[in-house]
Amino acid sequence: MSAAVHQFFLFCFLLLINSTKSYNLTSCIPNTSCQCYLTQYAFILSNCSHTLSDVPIFNSTITKIIARNAFTQWPSQLCKYSKIQILDLSGSYFDSEFVDISCLTQLIHLNLSNTKLTKIPNFHKNFLNYLQILDLSNNNIKILDGLAFQSLNLISLLLQNNPMESIEHLEILFNLTNVELINLHSSNFDVTLKQSLTIDQWIDISHQWETPKKIFTIRMNGIPLQRIIPKPDQFQIISVDAMKNILKMFINSTFISLANTPICNCAHLRSYQRYFSYIDYQKKYSSPLFQSTKCLMPDGSTYAPLFDRLTYINLRCPLLSKISFFPLLTSSSSTIYSVSISFFIIYLFLIC
Repeated sequence: MSAAVHQFFLFCFLLLINSTKSYNLTSCIPNTSCQCYLTQYAFILSNCSHTLSDVPIFNSTITKIIARNAFTQWPSQLCKYSKIQILDLSGSYFDSEFVDISCLTQLIHLNLSNTKLTKIPNFHKNFLNYLQILDLSNNNIKILDGLAFQSLNLISLLLQNNPMESIEHLEILFNLTNVELINLHSSNFDVTLKQSLTIDQWIDISHQWETPKKIFTIRMNGIPLQRIIPKPDQFQIISVDAMKNILKMFINSTFISLANTPICNCAHLRSYQRYFSYIDYQKKYSSPLFQSTKCLMPDGSTYAPLFDRLTYINLRCPLLSKISFFPLLTSSSSTIYSVSISFFIIYLFLIC
């Protein structure tokens, strides 16, 4: 190995040591049980047990702060760490009115889960251009307004386990350009969608979702898929390609509902299953969308898969009608057997 190469590796090694230099300080904050782990670019507070009213000041180069279960109020000195990119204050106690991160313009990952928030904090439009991951899960948020996130470039939005009662401007969340995951799984089983998306909004969203590289997953309960996507009587004014894009984009999503699951209806089933059969996705019949989306059978207690052909048969819907019939795509061998018998009966009727 040449001397120059050896010196280069030695320089890299020394640089690595310097960059990972750390200090493990016990009881770093007087009169508290807090322990601190400090490096040049990060510090971690542990064992604070909600004893702090503000954040300690170490040095201005800090880009990562993790202080779980530490604070009894929003830390006013947080703005002195203007270079923060990762901020985890989960488990603290905050009043939504005083949460202000407008000074943290470099923030990429923000975790305010389990902090007793009762509403979405104010995310100022011109200050959070880099925020990608936002965790507001396990709080007391009851009203979700998509307008609160309109200016953000989020990849992940986590709001699960909030007692959400209503959702407004859901289309804003669907229109977030870079979003890949939205978790709206509420601890409340009956959630109201304040405004249904219009056909024009769905057409615009479907165009945005045409890109093959787009990945999107939503976790939702309390609002069934049928209340979100265009209704069957609107299918005539939205293109087949648009509906294919919408359903395909939701293929890895889950929509679980119990309190307000729509009744299974032959005409609606026919339409939903026809468009689902058009999706160009090899594993669509084992997908989360197929498995989670249900309708309620007439007995009032059976929740049947909306896109499963067996539901259509068990409901004793007509196999033929004035509306053109669509391919019988099934999810089980028993369904294939039932459909084969039906076709055989129809064939005997025609030749007699």
